Amino acid sequence: MFVLNRAITGVTLLAVLAGCTRDAGELSQADRDAVKAQIEKYGQAGVAADWEAWGNTLAPDVIVLPPNTQRVSGRPAAVAWIKTLPKLTAFTATVDEVSGRGDIAYAHGTYELTMALPDGSTATDRGTFLEVHKRQADGTWPYTHLTFHSTEPLPAAAPAKNP
Repeated sequence: MFVLNRAITGVTLLAVLAGCTRDAGELSQADRDAVKAQIEKYGQAGVAADWEAWGNTLAPDVIVLPPNTQRVSGRPAAVAWIKTLPKLTAFTATVDEVSGRGDIAYAHGTYELTMALPDGSTATDRGTFLEVHKRQADGTWPYTHLTFHSTEPLPAAAPAKNP
């Protein structure tokens, strides 16, 4: 009886340990495609200035780390922040990689955007991004963390004026 109890205890312990270390698995191609589709929706909604749709690409507790400003925390703050920027007229993202495990994915790549400036001119920016997505119960992959920066050189300083 003692040997049987030890065997059952040993098998139970192994099963528990195996469950604790179970690999969540690499993302499937369908998961990677769904993350890329989320990135596409993000860009399309931004160009359309559809802030409700743009906000829905973000998790409620999203953290956005934009360049040259403070961190933006939460979907309402992110939507308020994006509305302060010049109007997007074009946006493309080239995704270099989507990877992850289980319900967490990260993506990185490059972007190019064109903005309509208040004086009627346009400006183009290019840069890189790194983002984290988390799969939701409905199968969507909203952004949970997003950071990006320009790879364009800073504008030259204006010449000093003589008094």
